[in-house]
Amino acid sequence: MTAKTMISVEEAQAKVLEGVNPLGVETADLAECVGRVLAQNLVAPHDLPPFDNSAMDGYALRAEDTVSATPDAPVHLRIVGESAAGRGYSAGLQPMEAVVINTGAPMPAGANTVLPVEQAQIEGDYLRIDAPIKPGMHVRPKGQDIATGTPLLEAGTRLGLQHIGLLAALGLSPLQVYRRPRVALLATGSELLPYNAPLRPDAIRDSNSLILRLWLESRGVGCIFADTVADDLSLITRWLERALCEADVLILTGGVSVGERDLVKPALKELGVETVFWRVNMKPGKPILFAKHYGRTIFGLPGNPLAVVVGLLVFVLPYLNALEGETQPLPRYVTARLGTSVHKKESRAEFQTAQLCVMPDGILSVTPTTAQGSSLLGSLAQANAFIYLPPGENTYAEGTLVKALPIAPMEGCV
Repeated sequence: MTAKTMISVEEAQAKVLEGVNPLGVETADLAECVGRVLAQNLVAPHDLPPFDNSAMDGYALRAEDTVSATPDAPVHLRIVGESAAGRGYSAGLQPMEAVVINTGAPMPAGANTVLPVEQAQIEGDYLRIDAPIKPGMHVRPKGQDIATGTPLLEAGTRLGLQHIGLLAALGLSPLQVYRRPRVALLATGSELLPYNAPLRPDAIRDSNSLILRLWLESRGVGCIFADTVADDLSLITRWLERALCEADVLILTGGVSVGERDLVKPALKELGVETVFWRVNMKPGKPILFAKHYGRTIFGLPGNPLAVVVGLLVFVLPYLNALEGETQPLPRYVTARLGTSVHKKESRAEFQTAQLCVMPDGILSVTPTTAQGSSLLGSLAQANAFIYLPPGENTYAEGTLVKALPIAPMEGCV
């Protein structure tokens, strides 16, 4: 098979994302919105902070009352009350007065500066000032953080933990978010056993279903059902009929190549499903299939586990991101220096399992795992990234800048 009979990774991604419309909109409480995609633009409904407040424990006063203060001729301000967090000083501050103030408490009317408690000299009911105090000291002005009407987040933004504090402080709940897709999973293969079953002759445990289900759940996408069926055309066809009625997206593993037991394509054909593409110029994952049927989408991933992971990261997750309304659905690569030379023999684009880390000088470094192969779960377990090498045979010298796709947290290089 030549590259001419396959489409490129980029062409395949474009076909996957072509014409994707987000799912319907629903309302969710802010506490349930981490990982959800906004379906509305958000603007600040009020200032943050909503009032001038103190950044320190101390004394609120009028700076103009301290202009003449010197050590030899100090100014004495009468302490007339307290402004506490949640209970401000309601009377306006008069000339030559001060009030005790707590961090976060509202500044009394008329006060324009704060003397920290550590610098305060108290003489009975009076605050002694030995030097002028500048206006605005240790004061957080109303709207200093966010002003009323400030654009905050646009529709299509996936909400993260870093957004929640701001939205909570502004009372922005509930929110309009896009509905999450309903996903159905199927692993095909007469040789497959449950992952927790004892081995038997000529059988292997199904790792693909668990990889896919947990990876999707980590992104907040649940599976309405996940099944395993033998290599039987009628069984696969019946599963597809059910899934096409209940799910938005179907993800199948195995059965998409050209062997006698690769029955996914015949089952799809029997149901009149339109295959958009089959075979991508990449390794692992060449025989990946993408199909559509009356608003439903089907991904057929090869059975080898690393091909499943690459297909998930490069095609399935971008599609799900777009379906949830995300405006930048494609994988986010980083640039890193190769920690060793790599000779690429394949004409296809290649995703190699790798270790991505941060060098002491802050530069990212990426090194392929010792063994490479679409079935090598041990290599995947050692990796926290994939190196992406474009099509064509090439030798990459140590230190060459390459694209890396992180899949797990990075650490410092040893």
